[in-house]
Amino acid sequence: MFKLWLKFQIFLAVGSVLADPCTISIPTDLPDPQPVFVTQQGLFRPINQVTEVQEGEELTLHCAGKGNVVVPLKQQTVTLVCRGGDFYNTETDEQQTLKDLKCTRIPTSELQVTETTCADGAGVFYEVGFLVNDNFHSVFTICYDSANEHTIYSRSLVNGAAQSFKINDSTRRAFKADGLRFSTTATNNFYVNKNQKSRFASYFGAKQAFVNRTSFLARGHMAPDADFVFSYEQLATYYYANCAPEWQVVNAGNWLRVENAVRKLASQLGSDVLTYTSTLGVLELTNPTDNKETQIYLDKTELIPAPEWYYKIVMHPSLAADVVFITRNNPFEDVGKEVEFCTNVCDKYDLDLSYYEDSRHGYTFCCELNDFWVAAMNTDSPNFDLPDGWSYKN
Repeated sequence: MFKLWLKFQIFLAVGSVLADPCTISIPTDLPDPQPVFVTQQGLFRPINQVTEVQEGEELTLHCAGKGNVVVPLKQQTVTLVCRGGDFYNTETDEQQTLKDLKCTRIPTSELQVTETTCADGAGVFYEVGFLVNDNFHSVFTICYDSANEHTIYSRSLVNGAAQSFKINDSTRRAFKADGLRFSTTATNNFYVNKNQKSRFASYFGAKQAFVNRTSFLARGHMAPDADFVFSYEQLATYYYANCAPEWQVVNAGNWLRVENAVRKLASQLGSDVLTYTSTLGVLELTNPTDNKETQIYLDKTELIPAPEWYYKIVMHPSLAADVVFITRNNPFEDVGKEVEFCTNVCDKYDLDLSYYEDSRHGYTFCCELNDFWVAAMNTDSPNFDLPDGWSYKN
Protein backbone atom coordinates (compact mmCIF):
# COMPACT_ATOMS: atom_id res chain seq x y z
CA MET A 1 0.00 0.00 0.00
CA PHE A 2 2.84 2.36 0.90
CA LYS A 3 4.55 1.66 -2.44
CA LEU A 4 1.33 2.47 -4.30
CA TRP A 5 0.97 5.74 -2.39
CA LEU A 6 4.61 6.62 -3.08
CA LYS A 7 4.21 5.94 -6.80
CA PHE A 8 1.12 8.15 -6.84
CA GLN A 9 3.00 11.01 -5.16
CA ILE A 10 5.87 10.66 -7.64
CA PHE A 11 3.36 10.66 -10.49
CA LEU A 12 1.81 13.89 -9.20
CA ALA A 13 5.21 15.53 -8.75
CA VAL A 14 6.44 14.53 -12.21
CA GLY A 15 3.12 15.55 -13.73
CA SER A 16 3.41 18.97 -12.14
CA VAL A 17 6.95 19.43 -13.46
CA LEU A 18 6.04 18.25 -16.96
CA ALA A 19 2.76 20.17 -17.17
CA ASP A 20 2.61 22.63 -20.02
CA PRO A 21 3.03 26.23 -18.91
CA CYS A 22 0.58 28.88 -20.03
CA THR A 23 2.01 31.38 -22.49
CA ILE A 24 1.32 35.05 -23.13
CA SER A 25 2.38 36.27 -26.55
CA ILE A 26 2.43 40.03 -27.04
CA PRO A 27 0.65 41.66 -28.64
CA THR A 28 -1.36 38.81 -30.21
CA ASP A 29 -2.74 37.31 -26.97
CA LEU A 30 -3.68 40.63 -25.41
CA PRO A 31 -7.22 41.96 -25.16
CA ASP A 32 -7.90 45.54 -26.20
CA PRO A 33 -8.06 47.48 -23.94
CA GLN A 34 -5.81 45.41 -21.70
CA PRO A 35 -6.47 45.06 -17.99
CA VAL A 36 -3.61 45.57 -15.57
CA PHE A 37 -1.79 42.23 -15.41
CA VAL A 38 -0.42 41.25 -11.99
CA THR A 39 1.53 38.08 -11.29
CA GLN A 40 2.46 36.68 -7.91
CA GLN A 41 5.73 38.64 -8.23
CA GLY A 42 4.11 41.99 -9.08
CA LEU A 43 3.24 43.81 -12.29
CA PHE A 44 3.61 41.50 -15.26
CA ARG A 45 6.87 42.23 -17.09
CA PRO A 46 7.28 40.29 -20.36
CA ILE A 47 10.70 38.73 -20.87
CA ASN A 48 10.29 38.35 -24.64
CA GLN A 49 7.51 38.20 -27.20
CA VAL A 50 6.33 35.03 -25.44
CA THR A 51 6.38 34.81 -21.64
CA GLU A 52 5.49 31.68 -19.70
CA VAL A 53 3.23 31.45 -16.66
CA GLN A 54 4.02 28.23 -14.84
CA GLU A 55 1.60 25.53 -13.74
CA GLY A 56 -0.30 26.63 -10.64
CA GLU A 57 0.73 30.28 -10.90
CA GLU A 58 -1.94 32.94 -10.78
CA LEU A 59 -2.48 35.95 -13.02
CA THR A 60 -4.76 38.73 -11.79
CA LEU A 61 -6.52 41.03 -14.26
CA HIS A 62 -7.74 44.40 -12.98
CA CYS A 63 -9.65 47.13 -14.81
CA ALA A 64 -8.76 50.15 -12.68
CA GLY A 65 -11.07 53.15 -12.69
CA LYS A 66 -14.65 53.91 -11.78
CA GLY A 67 -17.11 51.74 -13.70
CA ASN A 68 -14.31 49.91 -15.49
CA VAL A 69 -14.81 46.13 -15.67
CA VAL A 70 -13.62 43.00 -17.44
CA VAL A 71 -16.38 43.19 -20.03
CA PRO A 72 -17.50 39.55 -20.49
CA LEU A 73 -17.43 38.85 -16.74
CA LYS A 74 -18.72 42.24 -15.52
CA GLN A 75 -16.13 42.23 -12.72
CA GLN A 76 -13.41 44.76 -12.00
CA THR A 77 -10.92 42.10 -10.90
CA VAL A 78 -10.52 38.52 -12.10
CA THR A 79 -7.89 36.00 -11.04
CA LEU A 80 -6.81 33.20 -13.35
CA VAL A 81 -4.69 30.15 -12.60
CA CYS A 82 -2.54 28.26 -15.08
CA ARG A 83 -3.49 24.60 -15.35
CA GLY A 84 -2.29 22.25 -18.05
CA GLY A 85 -1.32 25.07 -20.39
CA ASP A 86 -4.63 26.95 -20.11
CA PHE A 87 -5.96 29.70 -17.87
CA TYR A 88 -8.91 28.96 -15.56
CA ASN A 89 -11.04 31.35 -13.54
CA THR A 90 -10.28 30.73 -9.86
CA GLU A 91 -13.88 31.54 -8.88
CA THR A 92 -15.84 29.58 -11.49
CA ASP A 93 -13.19 27.08 -12.65
CA GLU A 94 -14.13 27.95 -16.23
CA GLN A 95 -11.42 28.04 -18.88
CA GLN A 96 -10.72 31.59 -20.05
CA THR A 97 -9.08 32.95 -23.18
CA LEU A 98 -6.95 35.94 -22.27
CA LYS A 99 -7.72 37.85 -25.46
CA ASP A 100 -11.45 37.86 -24.60
CA LEU A 101 -10.97 39.55 -21.22
CA LYS A 102 -10.87 43.18 -22.26
CA CYS A 103 -11.67 46.18 -20.07
CA THR A 104 -14.38 48.72 -20.73
CA ARG A 105 -11.57 51.26 -21.25
CA ILE A 106 -7.85 51.57 -20.60
CA PRO A 107 -7.28 51.30 -16.82
CA THR A 108 -6.74 54.53 -14.90
CA SER A 109 -3.58 54.88 -12.80
CA GLU A 110 -3.17 56.78 -9.57
CA LEU A 111 -0.37 58.83 -8.04
CA GLN A 112 0.46 58.10 -4.42
CA VAL A 113 2.31 60.72 -2.39
CA THR A 114 4.56 58.87 0.04
CA GLU A 115 6.44 60.01 3.12
CA THR A 116 9.70 58.48 1.90
CA THR A 117 12.34 61.11 1.22
CA CYS A 118 14.55 61.10 -1.87
CA ALA A 119 17.60 62.94 -3.23
CA ASP A 120 19.12 63.33 0.24
CA GLY A 121 15.89 64.76 1.65
CA ALA A 122 15.28 67.30 -1.11
CA GLY A 123 11.97 65.67 -2.05
CA VAL A 124 9.61 62.77 -1.43
CA PHE A 125 8.71 59.86 -3.64
CA TYR A 126 5.55 59.94 -5.70
CA GLU A 127 4.66 56.43 -6.89
CA VAL A 128 2.56 56.12 -10.03
CA GLY A 129 0.78 52.83 -10.56
CA PHE A 130 -2.27 50.73 -9.73
CA LEU A 131 -3.95 49.52 -6.55
CA VAL A 132 -4.95 45.87 -7.06
CA ASN A 133 -6.42 43.79 -4.23
CA ASP A 134 -5.13 46.30 -1.64
CA ASN A 135 -1.57 46.10 -3.00
CA PHE A 136 -0.06 49.07 -4.83
CA HIS A 137 2.01 48.23 -7.90
CA SER A 138 4.28 51.02 -9.11
CA VAL A 139 4.92 51.64 -12.82
CA PHE A 140 7.49 54.39 -12.25
CA THR A 141 8.71 56.74 -9.53
CA ILE A 142 8.93 60.52 -9.26
CA CYS A 143 11.13 62.35 -6.76
CA TYR A 144 9.25 65.60 -6.13
CA ASP A 145 10.09 68.78 -4.24
CA SER A 146 6.65 70.09 -3.28
CA ALA A 147 8.03 73.16 -1.47
CA ASN A 148 9.43 74.48 -4.74
CA GLU A 149 6.95 72.70 -7.02
CA HIS A 150 9.83 70.99 -8.80
CA THR A 151 10.33 67.50 -10.21
CA ILE A 152 13.79 66.43 -9.09
CA TYR A 153 13.64 63.39 -11.36
CA SER A 154 11.44 60.69 -12.83
CA ARG A 155 12.92 57.18 -12.53
CA SER A 156 11.83 54.30 -14.72
CA LEU A 157 12.93 51.03 -16.27
CA VAL A 158 12.83 50.58 -20.03
CA ASN A 159 11.99 46.93 -20.71
CA GLY A 160 14.44 46.08 -23.47
CA ALA A 161 13.25 42.48 -23.72
CA ALA A 162 9.79 43.57 -24.87
CA GLN A 163 10.42 46.88 -26.67
CA SER A 164 9.97 45.32 -30.10
CA PHE A 165 6.57 43.89 -29.15
CA LYS A 166 5.00 46.68 -27.09
CA ILE A 167 1.54 48.06 -27.72
CA ASN A 168 1.64 50.97 -30.15
CA ASP A 169 -1.37 52.86 -28.89
CA SER A 170 -2.09 56.36 -30.17
CA THR A 171 -4.47 57.05 -27.27
CA ARG A 172 -3.60 60.11 -25.21
CA ARG A 173 -4.92 61.08 -21.79
CA ALA A 174 -5.38 64.49 -20.24
CA PHE A 175 -2.62 65.39 -17.79
CA LYS A 176 -3.53 65.46 -14.10
CA ALA A 177 -2.04 67.68 -11.41
CA ASP A 178 -2.12 65.13 -8.56
CA GLY A 179 0.56 65.96 -6.00
CA LEU A 180 0.88 69.58 -7.15
CA ARG A 181 -0.15 72.80 -5.44
CA PHE A 182 -2.13 73.92 -8.48
CA SER A 183 -5.34 72.21 -9.58
CA THR A 184 -5.52 70.28 -12.84
CA THR A 185 -7.66 73.03 -14.38
CA ALA A 186 -5.24 75.77 -13.37
CA THR A 187 -2.22 73.83 -14.63
CA ASN A 188 -3.97 73.07 -17.90
CA ASN A 189 -4.59 76.78 -18.37
CA PHE A 190 -0.90 77.60 -17.93
CA TYR A 191 -0.11 75.47 -20.97
CA VAL A 192 -2.86 76.67 -23.32
CA ASN A 193 -1.66 78.74 -26.24
CA LYS A 194 -3.71 81.78 -25.24
CA ASN A 195 -2.04 81.95 -21.82
CA GLN A 196 1.41 81.48 -23.31
CA LYS A 197 0.84 84.33 -25.75
CA SER A 198 -0.26 86.51 -22.85
CA ARG A 199 2.77 85.58 -20.74
CA PHE A 200 5.19 86.23 -23.59
CA ALA A 201 3.48 89.52 -24.44
CA SER A 202 4.09 90.59 -20.84
CA TYR A 203 7.76 89.67 -21.28
CA PHE A 204 8.45 90.93 -24.80
CA GLY A 205 5.52 93.09 -25.88
CA ALA A 206 2.46 92.48 -28.01
CA LYS A 207 4.54 91.78 -31.12
CA GLN A 208 6.50 88.94 -29.52
CA ALA A 209 7.37 86.22 -32.05
CA PHE A 210 8.24 83.32 -29.75
CA VAL A 211 4.75 81.84 -29.27
CA ASN A 212 2.29 81.28 -32.07
CA ARG A 213 0.12 78.50 -33.45
CA THR A 214 3.09 76.24 -34.26
CA SER A 215 5.68 77.49 -31.76
CA PHE A 216 4.75 76.86 -28.13
CA LEU A 217 5.80 75.20 -24.89
CA ALA A 218 4.50 71.63 -24.79
CA ARG A 219 4.04 69.30 -21.83
CA GLY A 220 7.41 67.59 -22.08
CA HIS A 221 7.33 64.09 -20.61
CA MET A 222 10.19 63.03 -18.38
CA ALA A 223 9.34 59.32 -18.20
CA PRO A 224 7.82 59.06 -21.72
CA ASP A 225 4.77 56.99 -22.56
CA ALA A 226 6.51 55.16 -25.41
CA ASP A 227 9.06 53.62 -23.01
CA PHE A 228 6.40 51.30 -21.61
CA VAL A 229 4.92 48.08 -22.98
CA PHE A 230 1.21 48.15 -22.11
CA SER A 231 -1.39 50.83 -22.81
CA TYR A 232 -2.21 51.23 -19.11
CA GLU A 233 1.48 51.85 -18.33
CA GLN A 234 1.82 54.32 -21.19
CA LEU A 235 -1.16 56.39 -20.06
CA ALA A 236 0.11 56.32 -16.46
CA THR A 237 2.78 58.86 -17.50
CA TYR A 238 0.26 61.68 -17.95
CA TYR A 239 0.86 63.61 -14.74
CA TYR A 240 2.11 67.18 -14.51
CA ALA A 241 4.60 65.98 -11.89
CA ASN A 242 6.16 63.98 -14.75
CA CYS A 243 6.59 66.86 -17.18
CA ALA A 244 7.98 70.36 -17.66
CA PRO A 245 7.49 73.09 -20.30
CA GLU A 246 9.44 72.15 -23.42
CA TRP A 247 9.38 73.81 -26.82
CA GLN A 248 7.39 71.57 -29.12
CA VAL A 249 10.06 71.71 -31.82
CA VAL A 250 12.56 70.35 -29.26
CA ASN A 251 10.09 67.85 -27.83
CA ALA A 252 9.42 66.42 -31.29
CA GLY A 253 13.01 66.99 -32.41
CA ASN A 254 16.22 66.04 -30.67
CA TRP A 255 14.59 65.13 -27.37
CA LEU A 256 12.46 62.55 -29.19
CA ARG A 257 15.65 61.29 -30.84
CA VAL A 258 17.20 60.88 -27.39
CA GLU A 259 14.18 58.88 -26.21
CA ASN A 260 14.30 56.74 -29.34
CA ALA A 261 18.03 56.15 -28.85
CA VAL A 262 17.43 54.92 -25.29
CA ARG A 263 14.67 52.55 -26.41
CA LYS A 264 16.86 51.25 -29.22
CA LEU A 265 19.72 50.67 -26.78
CA ALA A 266 17.41 48.80 -24.38
CA SER A 267 16.12 46.66 -27.23
CA GLN A 268 19.65 45.84 -28.39
CA LEU A 269 20.66 44.89 -24.85
CA GLY A 270 17.48 42.84 -24.41
CA SER A 271 17.08 43.75 -20.75
CA ASP A 272 16.11 46.57 -18.41
CA VAL A 273 17.75 49.96 -18.81
CA LEU A 274 17.42 52.29 -15.82
CA THR A 275 16.72 55.94 -16.64
CA TYR A 276 16.48 59.15 -14.65
CA THR A 277 15.05 62.18 -16.42
CA SER A 278 15.16 65.74 -15.11
CA THR A 279 15.80 69.38 -15.97
CA LEU A 280 18.39 72.05 -15.23
CA GLY A 281 18.13 75.79 -14.84
CA VAL A 282 15.57 78.30 -16.06
CA LEU A 283 15.35 79.18 -19.74
CA GLU A 284 16.39 82.73 -20.59
CA LEU A 285 15.36 84.30 -23.89
CA THR A 286 16.80 87.46 -25.37
CA ASN A 287 14.45 90.40 -25.84
CA PRO A 288 15.09 91.51 -29.43
CA THR A 289 14.28 95.13 -28.57
CA ASP A 290 16.90 95.66 -25.86
CA ASN A 291 18.97 92.42 -25.90
CA LYS A 292 18.18 91.78 -22.23
CA GLU A 293 17.77 88.20 -20.99
CA THR A 294 14.39 87.26 -19.52
CA GLN A 295 13.64 84.13 -17.49
CA ILE A 296 10.57 82.25 -18.72
CA TYR A 297 7.79 81.01 -16.44
CA LEU A 298 4.32 79.82 -17.40
CA ASP A 299 2.70 81.31 -14.30
CA LYS A 300 2.77 84.71 -12.62
CA THR A 301 3.93 83.23 -9.31
CA GLU A 302 6.98 81.82 -11.12
CA LEU A 303 6.58 78.27 -9.86
CA ILE A 304 6.50 76.63 -13.30
CA PRO A 305 9.69 77.54 -15.15
CA ALA A 306 10.60 76.53 -18.65
CA PRO A 307 13.91 74.72 -18.03
CA GLU A 308 17.10 75.59 -19.87
CA TRP A 309 18.11 71.95 -20.21
CA TYR A 310 16.53 68.51 -20.23
CA TYR A 311 18.73 65.56 -19.35
CA LYS A 312 18.36 61.78 -19.20
CA ILE A 313 20.69 59.44 -17.28
CA VAL A 314 21.01 55.98 -18.83
CA MET A 315 22.32 53.01 -16.83
CA HIS A 316 22.92 49.35 -17.66
CA PRO A 317 25.38 46.82 -16.19
CA SER A 318 27.02 46.22 -19.58
CA LEU A 319 27.76 49.90 -20.27
CA ALA A 320 31.29 51.00 -19.46
CA ALA A 321 29.92 54.13 -17.80
CA ASP A 322 26.60 55.68 -16.87
CA VAL A 323 25.78 58.09 -19.69
CA VAL A 324 23.77 61.33 -19.70
CA PHE A 325 22.01 62.85 -22.71
CA ILE A 326 21.65 66.64 -22.37
CA THR A 327 19.33 68.69 -24.61
CA ARG A 328 19.06 72.48 -24.69
CA ASN A 329 15.49 73.75 -24.50
CA ASN A 330 16.08 76.79 -26.70
CA PRO A 331 15.40 76.53 -30.44
CA PHE A 332 15.79 80.27 -31.02
CA GLU A 333 19.52 80.67 -30.46
CA ASP A 334 22.09 79.25 -32.87
CA VAL A 335 24.67 77.54 -30.67
CA GLY A 336 27.36 74.89 -30.93
CA LYS A 337 29.98 73.15 -28.83
CA GLU A 338 30.54 76.29 -26.76
CA VAL A 339 27.44 75.44 -24.69
CA GLU A 340 28.72 71.98 -23.72
CA PHE A 341 29.69 72.00 -20.04
CA CYS A 342 31.11 68.46 -19.78
CA THR A 343 33.13 66.27 -22.15
CA ASN A 344 31.00 65.10 -25.07
CA VAL A 345 31.20 61.29 -25.35
CA CYS A 346 28.45 60.67 -27.91
CA ASP A 347 31.05 59.39 -30.40
CA LYS A 348 32.82 57.28 -27.80
CA TYR A 349 29.67 55.31 -27.01
CA ASP A 350 28.37 55.24 -30.58
CA LEU A 351 25.45 57.49 -29.64
CA ASP A 352 26.22 60.31 -32.01
CA LEU A 353 23.65 61.68 -34.42
CA SER A 354 24.34 64.49 -36.84
CA TYR A 355 20.94 65.91 -35.86
CA TYR A 356 22.11 66.52 -32.28
CA GLU A 357 24.03 69.63 -33.31
CA ASP A 358 20.92 71.21 -34.86
CA SER A 359 20.12 73.86 -32.25
CA ARG A 360 16.76 74.62 -33.92
CA HIS A 361 15.59 71.24 -32.60
CA GLY A 362 17.46 71.32 -29.29
CA TYR A 363 21.26 71.16 -29.25
CA THR A 364 22.18 67.80 -27.70
CA PHE A 365 25.35 66.19 -26.38
CA CYS A 366 26.33 63.27 -24.12
CA CYS A 367 28.56 63.02 -21.06
CA GLU A 368 29.62 60.39 -18.59
CA LEU A 369 27.53 60.75 -15.44
CA ASN A 370 30.34 61.58 -13.02
CA ASP A 371 31.68 64.30 -15.32
CA PHE A 372 28.18 65.72 -15.81
CA TRP A 373 27.43 65.66 -12.09
CA VAL A 374 30.53 67.59 -11.07
CA ALA A 375 29.94 70.21 -13.78
CA ALA A 376 26.18 70.60 -13.35
CA MET A 377 25.63 69.93 -9.64
CA ASN A 378 28.99 71.02 -8.17
CA THR A 379 29.19 67.84 -6.09
CA ASP A 380 31.38 64.79 -6.47
CA SER A 381 28.84 61.99 -6.77
CA PRO A 382 25.20 61.52 -7.83
CA ASN A 383 22.56 61.46 -5.11
CA PHE A 384 19.67 60.02 -7.09
CA ASP A 385 18.18 57.04 -5.28
CA LEU A 386 18.93 53.66 -6.88
CA PRO A 387 16.55 50.69 -6.95
CA ASP A 388 17.70 47.48 -5.30
CA GLY A 389 20.38 45.72 -7.31
CA TRP A 390 21.66 48.81 -9.13
CA SER A 391 24.84 50.79 -8.50
CA TYR A 392 26.67 53.76 -9.98
CA LYS A 393 29.83 53.15 -11.98
CA ASN A 394 33.03 54.88 -10.91
